[in-house]
Amino acid sequence: MRFMQTRREFLKLAGKALASSAAVAAAPALIPSAEAASDNMATAGIVRGKITDTNSCMIPAVILVEAADGTAYRAFTNAMGGYAISLEPGKYTLTFSKGHEYETVTRTIEVESLKTYYQQDVRLQPLYDSYARGWIAGDCHQHTFYSDGVNAVEDVIIGNAANGLYYGFLTDHNTSRGVPEYNGAARFPVRTENGEVRYFKGMDGVEVTSEFGHYNALGSGLTLETYDLKFTEGERNSAEKMQIVREKIKYIADCITRVGGVAQINHPYSTTTMGMANWIDSDDYEVFDLYDTMEIWNGYFCPPDGARFTTENSMNQNYSAKLLWYKLLNAMKAGHPFHAATGGTDNHDVSGAASAKARAKIVENPADLQSYYDTWVASAKYNGMPTTYAYFGHQELTMEHAMAAIRAGHSFVTSGPIVLCDIAGKIYGEKVEARAGDALPLNCDIWNRDGLKEIRIVINGEIVQTIPVAGESFRETVTLSRQWESLDWIVIEVLGESLCQYAFTNPIIIA
Repeated sequence: MRFMQTRREFLKLAGKALASSAAVAAAPALIPSAEAASDNMATAGIVRGKITDTNSCMIPAVILVEAADGTAYRAFTNAMGGYAISLEPGKYTLTFSKGHEYETVTRTIEVESLKTYYQQDVRLQPLYDSYARGWIAGDCHQHTFYSDGVNAVEDVIIGNAANGLYYGFLTDHNTSRGVPEYNGAARFPVRTENGEVRYFKGMDGVEVTSEFGHYNALGSGLTLETYDLKFTEGERNSAEKMQIVREKIKYIADCITRVGGVAQINHPYSTTTMGMANWIDSDDYEVFDLYDTMEIWNGYFCPPDGARFTTENSMNQNYSAKLLWYKLLNAMKAGHPFHAATGGTDNHDVSGAASAKARAKIVENPADLQSYYDTWVASAKYNGMPTTYAYFGHQELTMEHAMAAIRAGHSFVTSGPIVLCDIAGKIYGEKVEARAGDALPLNCDIWNRDGLKEIRIVINGEIVQTIPVAGESFRETVTLSRQWESLDWIVIEVLGESLCQYAFTNPIIIA
């Protein structure tokens, strides 16, 4: 964990944490205000320790610090798994975690004034290893203080590694200034297996931010001129304004692909100028076809679980995006290209939203979309929520291989469940041979640390089968029978037992 070098720096950051109702990970202090910090921190105690795996190798991890009154924030170890947290006198619950595939460990401690507490090592047990099976966890959308994020590049890397992510694209708005530091930093360990250390890999990216939508250039440091991203006064008042927008959006895609990047439409239904779908008709395939991927699940908004809440509005924009993606997939039968789906946290603050104000809104069974949204933001808004798992197979973890997997749709997106399914060995983004009436074996290997609740089989955009599940795993073959047609497609959705745990896959396509 990075610590403030001066008292002035600490107080400044503490005040910023108060304003955002969430403590920044770099300033681990539960304090009511910057002014009170001047007096209170003089009485703080310090909690020290380190986090290891079961082989006693130190690993970066997350620490959720919760006071007796419910005030909470999310902190991190340093890159090597050590931590030192300043806390005002009182009782605290510390929850140690490392993403979806590790157990969590909870400890309580009572802190007294000016005392230092050396904690016994926390050993986090790995429960699953998707990496060993070729599926690697990452984040396709995140920001630093080089644009509008609050964190330094190093803090973002630690936030990724601490949450069990192995790769991440840095996508600051219209700048790649942080990219050299991000992908050239000293190697940060994520996990040790069989004596070998797996490291986090930072990857190039830019969020091309225009007045008519946001677009990720994954794998590229591409930046465009202001002229290309905004209207001139003449264009803004022109009768041809919407045609001008259309051409500019096409130009952005062309620029990204010409430099070899993956062209992605971000949060297409985001409000005002941020969502492309606010500017382009949903059947304007000439424009959509220029983009490789679409961000169906943006971490600022609740999961695109349309069976739970089907309201299409800005709060449920991920669901709207998923419906648009379904429409693009169905357009393959008319000769249009395949579009892969991704998820991204769009994280601007790695500490998440663990404030008392946000956590007070958590409900177990939300009756409406607002309650569901509040629960998501309060419990699951941080790096790795959601995670995009991409299939590398036996290939090395490189940016080029990540780009290829994401572009091809060899991926699934999740806030918990691990969903490894295939049909006759064909995975997401691949085609499987089938004739009308064939019974296709969908081999399911699905796991979730916190338990499974339901599996949904979606064909051509409709839920055709729902399978209730109990327990942590579902390892069965589900037979799918249908009068198959060429370019039919199959997507799997999974609900976890815990609220807000959801996953969806890219499609397996009928040849």
